[in-house]
Amino acid sequence: MELRHVRYFIAVAEHLNFRKAAQQLHVAQPPLSRQIRQLEEYLGVALLIRDKRKVELTRAGHAFLEEARKLILQAGHATAAARHAQKGESGTVRIGIASGLGGAVSKVVFEHRRRFPAIEVECRDLFSNFQNEALRKQEIDVGFLRPPVDQVNLDCELLYEEEFVVILPKTHRLARRRSLRLKDIADEPLIIFDRTFSSGLYDKIVGLFSRQGFTPHLIVTRVEAHEEAGAIMVASGKAIFVGAGAIVNRTVSGIELASVRLNEADAKIEVYAAWRKGEDSPAVLAFLDSVSRAFRSPARQKIA
Repeated sequence: MELRHVRYFIAVAEHLNFRKAAQQLHVAQPPLSRQIRQLEEYLGVALLIRDKRKVELTRAGHAFLEEARKLILQAGHATAAARHAQKGESGTVRIGIASGLGGAVSKVVFEHRRRFPAIEVECRDLFSNFQNEALRKQEIDVGFLRPPVDQVNLDCELLYEEEFVVILPKTHRLARRRSLRLKDIADEPLIIFDRTFSSGLYDKIVGLFSRQGFTPHLIVTRVEAHEEAGAIMVASGKAIFVGAGAIVNRTVSGIELASVRLNEADAKIEVYAAWRKGEDSPAVLAFLDSVSRAFRSPARQKIA
């Protein structure tokens, strides 16, 4: 049985007239009659009762007509789905988002969903270091992360650079300053998350201190200041936090924190989009096009 058999049967069933059905289908009447007989032979049932005066549906014909209409409709959906998938207009894209990058990434996701409403974008919070492996293992399709990027197995694009900020309790003596130098906070206990989570950011922060001859008093943790546990640690006065610019002016669960720009020339870090080399999924490639569009403006290289 082929779809043309089904379409021919529907036309005859709706007109109950072979001549009118043939005119609608733009075929000759004898071939149309042969196609209907072939369909009945394939099914092993009589669908139509024919005589010189009229054409009627059998009980089997009525049942088949209802399902045949559904079949043609579903075939249309399947055709459209295949064409949309080929153009990258449908499917699923799984993305990983490193800590503090949600604001920038959300703009890409919202714009992509506007352009391609049939594409499902699944978002997952994932520390930068873990995204390299998740991409290699095909657990995510696109990563938004800070260095390092595995450029042996992955392609990447620089999106922008984040400036560093100092997060303090709002009651801290430095909280009202417009900006801070590293020497202002050199003696403050410093909360920093485990290096295995984001080695690039860890090394950058520690390197800022060491290059100026300071040895920070580190409190290694698994949380950041924009998370509730980290916010409580900072607000309690236990330590300050140095992080990337995406968490500026962030208030967590009513906990009052102050955010002050770190005024040092190299107090910044790159943010990349990364994906597998040789990626050929139209849905993923369409999403990467949306990423490039979103960060093509002059603000692409620096978002504070």
